[in-house]
Amino acid sequence: MFKFAKIALLAAVALSTHQFAHANLITNGGFEASSSPTATPTGWVNIGHSDGIITYAAFGTPAYEGLNYYDLGGYGDANGPIGDGIGQSFATIVGQTYTVTFGLSAENQSGVETLTAAAGSASIDYVLSIDGKGTFKRAFTTETFDFTATSALTTLSFVHTAGDGGYNDPMIDGVSVELSTAAIPEPETYALMLGGLGLLAFARKRAK
Repeated sequence: MFKFAKIALLAAVALSTHQFAHANLITNGGFEASSSPTATPTGWVNIGHSDGIITYAAFGTPAYEGLNYYDLGGYGDANGPIGDGIGQSFATIVGQTYTVTFGLSAENQSGVETLTAAAGSASIDYVLSIDGKGTFKRAFTTETFDFTATSALTTLSFVHTAGDGGYNDPMIDGVSVELSTAAIPEPETYALMLGGLGLLAFARKRAK
């Protein structure tokens, strides 16, 4: 009876992990819950300035997702001084690995700028240079990195850390943080657990 209950519990935990593995821990990661070009987006905290969202229609920027994105040198602080950024904190499990995914672009006017994305154990520098397609015409790319949580509350931040600022400021959209796929049980794990439950049930039935 104990083995049966233990396998049932393991299967339930695995299925629960699978169910919530792809839940985004970030609030308003696509900036669609915001409308002000100068107010801090819902769920986020501005670092060093008070920018808001920009709509894709404003400058004809190739859309990444939805209608809005975030420019680290937006209307609230168009000069984009070094040190400006945005961040959000969320609950994590110490020692667990998480994956950050986001869309990245830049104003694409002139200069070379650096965006630093940091969370938990990770800090990644993204160097942005112009691609010749015109101001605000640079397509977003999808960027990902993993981090290991070092506390029960982790802050994900995006900060403009190098460059002149004001002409090629970083832009982000579609930010998500999910449990790393490396930490998610494979489908075969569920099959083995459920198979074990079936065998135990069959054995108990024959023993009667």
